[in-house]
Amino acid sequence: MDKIIRNVIIFAVTILLIAGIAIVLVMSNNGSSVDNTVPVIPDKDPVLTGEYQDVKLSVSGGTYILTPSVLKKDIPVRMEADLSTVRGCARDVVISAFGVRKYVKTGDNIITFTPTKTGTINIACSMNMYRGTFTVE
Repeated sequence: MDKIIRNVIIFAVTILLIAGIAIVLVMSNNGSSVDNTVPVIPDKDPVLTGEYQDVKLSVSGGTYILTPSVLKKDIPVRMEADLSTVRGCARDVVISAFGVRKYVKTGDNIITFTPTKTGTINIACSMNMYRGTFTVE
């Protein structure tokens, strides 16, 4: 019986070590000098509907895609997530530069924010597994 308990403890410690190593590897990729982002090809001007820039958010190959991918500064954005492609942890959308974090779901798939600075802006899921960029001019 003591041998079984010892084996269970060894197994549990091994699993915890593997999980810890996985977390360290994921976290270390955040500061990596390797550029894993997909190049952004600017689309036409943002679609302005009333007082908003209408943007579609989808996921392809683990990358967030915004259409259009070039937005205008200081004009509010209304981003609609395509839930047929935005699945799993990709639904927990984070745009740190603008203080955005929202979990999109059926009936609540709209993200609104105002881009207050220009440049290349990162978008990621809360686990940093899905990533992308867009440009604000």
